[in-house]
Amino acid sequence: MLVPQSETDILLLAIAKEKTSFARLAAAAQACTDPKARRRYNQLALDELKHLLTLVSLMDGLADDWLARLDLTFPLTDPPDPLPQTEEAILGFVVEEERSQGFLGGLGKQADRAELFSLLDSLRADEEDHRARLLSLLYGMEVDRPVVATRRPAWLRSIRRMIPPARLH
Repeated sequence: MLVPQSETDILLLAIAKEKTSFARLAAAAQACTDPKARRRYNQLALDELKHLLTLVSLMDGLADDWLARLDLTFPLTDPPDPLPQTEEAILGFVVEEERSQGFLGGLGKQADRAELFSLLDSLRADEEDHRARLLSLLYGMEVDRPVVATRRPAWLRSIRRMIPPARLH
């Protein structure tokens, strides 16, 4: 892992991780033939997209000339093999979510600003939830959750209040 030199670097690394996760889950959804598995992968991909947008929003408030450093290109990914609804493939996604938890937790430990730490810790907790939801896909225990949250999380509202008004558009 690259060692971030600034909060901007931390955000860029987290953004890159979320883009990769989104692309991987979206490809899994596309490859699924089972409607329940497809729905689950799409829900998780949308969560990753929300994470990405949240990170970009925070970066807008913290970093100068952030658009010049931002890469919004999504990595190309081939459909998973074997098909993503197999037990082996789902367990592979579970391992990836565990890696994401560790990655985001490690980035959070390097953040000096409390709101950045809080955001990364919240994203890490979401990855933990993703892991549990993927495991439940194996056992059919989860009731589908709404795709779009009805309101912004409290931690995002508090972060936006801390950004100087001149930085908000």
